Amino acid sequence: MLILPFYRLAAWLVPYIPPALGYRLCDRVGDLIFGFNLSARAAVMSNQRHVLGVEALQIEVEAKARQVFRCLIRNYFDQFRLGQLQAEDLERHVTVQGIEYVDQALAGGKGLIIVTAHFGAPEVVGQVLAIRGYPTTIVVEHIRPEAVFELMTRLRASKGIQIIPIDRPLIGLFRALRRNTIVGLVGDRDISQSGIWLPFFGDETRVADGAVQLALRTGAPVMVAFCRRLPNNRFYARGQPPFHVIATGNFAEDVRVGTEHLMRELESFIRAWPEQWVMSVPLWRRWETPE
Repeated sequence: MLILPFYRLAAWLVPYIPPALGYRLCDRVGDLIFGFNLSARAAVMSNQRHVLGVEALQIEVEAKARQVFRCLIRNYFDQFRLGQLQAEDLERHVTVQGIEYVDQALAGGKGLIIVTAHFGAPEVVGQVLAIRGYPTTIVVEHIRPEAVFELMTRLRASKGIQIIPIDRPLIGLFRALRRNTIVGLVGDRDISQSGIWLPFFGDETRVADGAVQLALRTGAPVMVAFCRRLPNNRFYARGQPPFHVIATGNFAEDVRVGTEHLMRELESFIRAWPEQWVMSVPLWRRWETPE
């Protein structure tokens, strides 16, 4: 397959490309994908339509979708640079607000679950936690082929983050929380298809409930966080005050209520900057029905 040589070439070449030139090239590549990858374009436009609402003009939906592809390719560009970036480079390019909430949560001794979305560039911005000395474990999709997954894992783990693929035993997450560390998850896509049906942007779909289940089983607090790319390609990251999922004894209902709260939090920042929601697969499939 051509994908592996391409990724290897990009990992070798991208660190030598000046960022200003690289981001311009990323935008052109994003435009090409938007123009020629019809299935990906349809998926992104469907997702954007849900965010923008039925009243949004088609030209607005198309414009936001085009920007999504540009953001997505810029994210890959940044990830391919990770291995060569120094800690001070990342610190200089990321402004973090709410780090005091992380300290407050970890003072409780049960770790911290951070939930975000495919928004901005969490694979890049999350490196700042490891650089600042916060042991961090994140759950990622297990992409194929395996050699590509291993390459991207090496890049994402280059600053000290531990990576766990979602299709492997997740006992490592429980162990991480018992060590009073950070566990990072994305909550806007149910990759394992084992979640629950809830409204998301007003339309029901299957959503991931793993973060809330983990919180209920461990007592760890949950923080919703997001990062967004600024016009100068630096990042602003913000963590919300953490909360504990309420346990009433009805586990299934507690999971539903807690997950519903998370989805509303994710909606708030996706709605504010929809062009940075780099979700390239369709989340609402009309041919699926709730169980």
